Amino acid sequence: MKKAFLFSMALFSLVFPQEELKKEIERLREEIKVLKQEFRNLRLELVIPEASQRYGGYGPAVSKVYQLKRGVSIGGYGEVHFIGNDNRDPMWETNLKRVIFYLGYSFSEKLKFNSEIEIANAYVEGGEESGELAVEFAYLDYSFRPEFGIRGGMVLIPVGIVNEVHEPPTFYTADRPYLERNIIPTTWRENGIGVYGDTKLITYRAYIVNGMKAEEGKFKPYAPLKKLRQNGAEASMDSLAFTGRIDFKLPKNLIVGASTFISGVQDEKGNNLGNVYLFSPHIWWQYGGFDVRFLGVYTTVSDAEKITLELSPPSCEVDKNTCNVFPKRIQGFYLQVAYNILRHFNTEQELYVFGMLESYDTHASVPSGYKKPEGSELNVYNFGISYKPHPLIALKADYVREDYKDKKDNNLYRAAITWMF
Repeated sequence: MKKAFLFSMALFSLVFPQEELKKEIERLREEIKVLKQEFRNLRLELVIPEASQRYGGYGPAVSKVYQLKRGVSIGGYGEVHFIGNDNRDPMWETNLKRVIFYLGYSFSEKLKFNSEIEIANAYVEGGEESGELAVEFAYLDYSFRPEFGIRGGMVLIPVGIVNEVHEPPTFYTADRPYLERNIIPTTWRENGIGVYGDTKLITYRAYIVNGMKAEEGKFKPYAPLKKLRQNGAEASMDSLAFTGRIDFKLPKNLIVGASTFISGVQDEKGNNLGNVYLFSPHIWWQYGGFDVRFLGVYTTVSDAEKITLELSPPSCEVDKNTCNVFPKRIQGFYLQVAYNILRHFNTEQELYVFGMLESYDTHASVPSGYKKPEGSELNVYNFGISYKPHPLIALKADYVREDYKDKKDNNLYRAAITWMF
């Protein structure tokens, strides 16, 4: 066998010039690396299917119910955070950020129920700053075929990258990206009905859900859309919303797509105050040990002054310094590059090193005569590692620099223990 190989290589070198031979060998080496990664992914699918399989746009742990022909599925995830903050006394804090349980039932191969229940901040007690017990989604799903299905109930809004795929081992930063917390308010869910599908070329989701609602005093200037969500809890729906997403599946595991959320904003009596138009393009490329993600968000608001007055106390009409100013335009983006340095070694473990830049302005434009809130323009520089001793576990550490245009900058030192199952 060895002699035959040496003879074939000698013959090959006579046919191809030396330079061409080097190029061919290098090409074969690259192909072998890619094949090794594909073989590893195949083994994960066979041995630990929940680590790699996704369905209907949702993350791997959420998708467990779709792997059953009939019966109950149980999954979940959790994360413990350790955070050092230069601008806080005491400087260090630890928090059991959330423990999640997925409960699903497969009535048949086509008809499924799926749900997510969250316990946040270690315990549940009344009040904004304490823990929370919440339903994050609960829906029925009927798949006529892979290309077309119907989904109804409380659904995740299919905007951005993390809102649907939010299990902490699936992203590298110790916490969710700033943009996908403060502009796209994860975990974002509403009640409604819609369609979804998956073909060789595209995946898509499109839903009609309850719209947004503005209430006096319910406003966070650093996350303007967050308090306008109703999260399906006794939600008013005189104003409706449309949300949708399309992803194009290109060669080399490249995904290019966009999502949108278009909603009326109503007051407590159901009167329409204005409209929110959110558009978000994205690129997601996982190939050869790399994980590259780009996400942009551009949001415009009609009649932002009416929404501002509804959110603000009565004094706002005479003293604009007391107003909760709602923006006319919100915009931003992030770019992340991560690489698994252990892919060059004979191991199933992964060690990603990553860098991430986020840049956004929650009040890129405000109604005439109003001032934008302090701290609305922010650049975030994030560097760190994510070590996966097992495909379902990630141990993370990162450094975050918050660079504000008009207020004191901030340094964060973060670590996290995360899991899913």
